[in-house]
Amino acid sequence: MLAIGSSIPNWIVARDSSIAPKYPPVGLQVYTLGFLLNAPGADTRSILKQIADIGIKEIETATGGNGLYYGQKPKVFAEMAKDTGLKWIGNHIGGLPRTPAASATSTAARPRSRNLRDNIQEIVDDAAEGGCSWVICSSSAISTLDEIKRTAEVFVKAGDLAEQNNMRFAYHNHQSEFDQIEGVTAFDYVLTNTDKKKVFMELDLAWATAAGQDPVALFKKYPGRFPLWHVKDLDKTTGRPCPVGTGKVDFKHIFTNSKLSGVEHTFIEQDGAKNIDDPASSVQWLKNNIYK
Repeated sequence: MLAIGSSIPNWIVARDSSIAPKYPPVGLQVYTLGFLLNAPGADTRSILKQIADIGIKEIETATGGNGLYYGQKPKVFAEMAKDTGLKWIGNHIGGLPRTPAASATSTAARPRSRNLRDNIQEIVDDAAEGGCSWVICSSSAISTLDEIKRTAEVFVKAGDLAEQNNMRFAYHNHQSEFDQIEGVTAFDYVLTNTDKKKVFMELDLAWATAAGQDPVALFKKYPGRFPLWHVKDLDKTTGRPCPVGTGKVDFKHIFTNSKLSGVEHTFIEQDGAKNIDDPASSVQWLKNNIYK
């Protein structure tokens, strides 16, 4: 584990004169296989074994139909992952809740999902119980400048609490973080109004590309702030997520310049994957074209 705030990943540095791996292990955001893990009666352990069998080494989790950690307690889920040869790096959780739209049927009485603003201590405690090294915000309300500012305030608290528990905090982007709102973007506001040693980004390479951003230019603008990546591709025609290497994201350009980003963990993600063959083909493409 790197010291808090370090921008040089441990996989870059050779130890005992040996040659260090060129890139981090291939990981998976298991949201990709939510249709399996969230199915009624899903055999979590068996599905994790299938994930390991396609060459995945590290995983992230996300809330789904079976609840947090796919119906398991954090420690139990962590043991399942470890037993199948997987390392559980972090879990996605929402940030600042969006204000529900007014409607004839009030949503005020409905229980609100756990989120960083309201449940940060519980979320960090769960991550610690599972042995995770990262607390990750999956998305947050950022449609107004006020929401952007309040989101940044929540992230400051999350970064502080994660550090106190020997973990780190990161924010996962979509396209909307790059929209101009009153002359600023949520992406720039968060990165320039939080401590670079406590608040990091999990850069979704596909959504950044879809927003017209060059990930390498972002690395240069904010060096060391991107220790986590979502390795996602987008179909050249439809713009929808597709297996890595079959779409329009320039992964060779991005990986070649990865050192500047401070990347430590990379997670394949494919929204709408139809079966485990989709991430399996992404793993194979990366091994053949990037990790060779």
